[in-house]
Amino acid sequence: MNDLSTNTSFKDGVQFAWDSTSIKIVEDCHYKYKLRMIDGWQPKRKSVHLLFGGWYATALEHYFKHIALGMSSNDALVEVVHEALKATWEVDEDGIGRPWLSDHNTKTRENLIRTIVWYVDHFSNDPVTVFKKPDGTPAVEYSFSFEADHNIVLSGHIDRLVEYSGAYYVMDQKTTGTTISPQFFDSFDPDTQMSLYTMAGQIIYKKPVKGVIIDAAQIAVGFTRFMRGFSFRTPDRLEEWYDTTLWRIRQAQDLTAAGKFPMNFSSCHKYNGCEFRNICNRSPAVRDAFLQNDFVKAERWDPLKRR
Repeated sequence: MNDLSTNTSFKDGVQFAWDSTSIKIVEDCHYKYKLRMIDGWQPKRKSVHLLFGGWYATALEHYFKHIALGMSSNDALVEVVHEALKATWEVDEDGIGRPWLSDHNTKTRENLIRTIVWYVDHFSNDPVTVFKKPDGTPAVEYSFSFEADHNIVLSGHIDRLVEYSGAYYVMDQKTTGTTISPQFFDSFDPDTQMSLYTMAGQIIYKKPVKGVIIDAAQIAVGFTRFMRGFSFRTPDRLEEWYDTTLWRIRQAQDLTAAGKFPMNFSSCHKYNGCEFRNICNRSPAVRDAFLQNDFVKAERWDPLKRR
């Protein structure tokens, strides 16, 4: 499972296919990149925020695909709610099934289902329409990869390309526990994920994609609140991001080949603290023991793997 030779995004131990997840890790810290991407360490218990956000995004992605293929809204909603209920059904070590038990007060199974249903209701008269490709198929659920430079491939997954007010956008969903404000949407500009989505939309669909429409959901104990925002990219800013990102990737490749992974101490306390902070504050001689105790070696993240 952890043999790098089975990871299609690596060649001779050096990563050549990069998505926004792996790029962002390198932006944060090369040592974090080593632990997560090279060594394959993952927390024993996956973050509730990642689980909830993943199930939510998958449900809406499938919903819009069903709609684009001609299914009614009610039937599509029933289908994705059923999928979400199955995805959040756990089987314990004794083989006993039970609903997913969250350790978070708002990101729960009940709130997940509620948020899916309420999103569909909130945007029931949405003026956004899914773009149709020349062969008539809807531009939804598209995993992409394209060669950016010698030995560098950029990849990822676009939920859908849409038309809105005469312009083209990629659409994305985000969840948060905080009040949604203009500052929330400002946090995605600049942002590697949104820049990559915009560039990929332009390259793949050959359309002048202006940026990303972000549908945000505030998850609270007794309600879910929705708000839509935009993250625009101009051609010159995209070019600047592209050049900077390729430089950063080449630097990471050179460091990996040399077996060097410098720490970035300024990132240790970002996002409520790096998951590896309690590893890095140990003496190097004992870090492996603490990794063995607090983490597991899971299947490595592979940007070229279709999810």
